[in-house]
Amino acid sequence: MIELASLGTFTASHLALLEQLTASIGIVLNSIEATMQTESLLQQSQQLAAELQTQQKELQQTNEQLALKAHQLASRTQRLNARTKRLNRRAERWKERPRSWR
Repeated sequence: MIELASLGTFTASHLALLEQLTASIGIVLNSIEATMQTESLLQQSQQLAAELQTQQKELQQTNEQLALKAHQLASRTQRLNARTKRLNRRAERWKERPRSWR
């Protein structure tokens, strides 16, 4: 709210000028408010973008670790399967021997 005072009475031209100034001041104040909101939203957006980038790096590291563990697990599974096949072959050969050789 703006209050104006005068030593004399306001003329019609003074009042018309004040009406125009009031409208202009309102537009400027609305523009300032919109700019402040825009700046606030921009800051929030930048902060969220930085947080997302950090999370993306963390997820990428986690994915790399999981890929390494998956590779290690696959290698262990292959070795275990190879051992199982060897043991099964030995068991079959053992079964094929005559009972007297056991």
